[in-house]
Amino acid sequence: MTTSHEPAGAPPAHARPAPGGGPLPVVLVGAGKVAHAAHLREIRDLPGAVRLAAVVEGDPVRSAAVRAAGFPDAVHAADLDEAVRAGARAALVCTPWWTHRAVVGECLARGLPVLCEKPVSLDPAEIDELIAAERAAAVPVAAGYMKRHDPVVALFVAHCRARLARGRRLTVDIHDPNAPHQVAHLLPYDPPPFGPQPPPAEAALARALGPRADAVQREAYARGLGGSLIHQVNLVHAVLAGSGLALEGRLLHAEQWADGDSVGCRWRPSRRLAVDVAHQRLPGHRRYREVLEFTAEDSVATLTLPSPYARDESATLHVDSWDPATGLGARETRTAEPGHTGFRRQLLAWAAQLTAGGPPLPGLAEVRRDAAAVREAALRLS
Repeated sequence: MTTSHEPAGAPPAHARPAPGGGPLPVVLVGAGKVAHAAHLREIRDLPGAVRLAAVVEGDPVRSAAVRAAGFPDAVHAADLDEAVRAGARAALVCTPWWTHRAVVGECLARGLPVLCEKPVSLDPAEIDELIAAERAAAVPVAAGYMKRHDPVVALFVAHCRARLARGRRLTVDIHDPNAPHQVAHLLPYDPPPFGPQPPPAEAALARALGPRADAVQREAYARGLGGSLIHQVNLVHAVLAGSGLALEGRLLHAEQWADGDSVGCRWRPSRRLAVDVAHQRLPGHRRYREVLEFTAEDSVATLTLPSPYARDESATLHVDSWDPATGLGARETRTAEPGHTGFRRQLLAWAAQLTAGGPPLPGLAEVRRDAAAVREAALRLS
């Protein structure tokens, strides 16, 4: 008779990465736009940290494109079980957002730690199910908040946190082409056109928002709020962490205009601080533009971010301050070396967490908090 010393609920030994055992072998689940425009090219350039062991993708064109992208040895598996047999010990989930509950749940059932693209889910009930599944599997689910891994963004968050008591306003303004031309040069096939939500997405949105939500609210929740601004809401929550302040329950108003292509909302976390965020879909613009600005009593910090898919640009942080006694002002500018994208740093941090005991990535607790805030805004849209 053999005796197991595994703790109750622990994943099987074959499904746990070996600490210090070389690059993390992963299965890519879903080889669509974000996989090709971001993750695959970073994995290809990080052979010492991450190895693509397997791919689960039902579309033969996209599956073949993975081979052409420089991964001829990756096993093209029919399912996760075959991927595990091929050596995968963690899962990078890049399927459409409305499939995440099922796909992440299947990964956890096999003991695979997960890095899931955002939004992990827009349904609080689904997120609670995943939290329970994560606890039972005893392996982590990391959320694809890749902006959190940009060192310039981290400097901005730290600046805001240090001056939060003197803060007056935190704003987010995004001009987003959200059009095929934004990523066409990064994909080995024609990018999908911008169009209506598919029926499974509509059904997921109806479950998430409830029967009283209208079509405009569902569309804004899926795209402007949940598809884009969820990133920036996460950054705002990172600024507020530990302060006792929150967004949910402090919403002043939410509105949409331009037939739903633009959405904005305002929160008042405290009597002294306002948070304003806006996302505008502008397909006629050729470039993505994102600006976050924190105004305090003694300074203004402005963070400018390029397209998340850009490798030849990087985030820039300007901090303007002044001395009331002398009237002299100062500007400090910080930027980072281009090419070291948030996607790249996120993969490195994830591999370090799983193979070397590195710090945890943002997880499901943050996903639930962020979704609660943007869901409240979606239901208040006018």
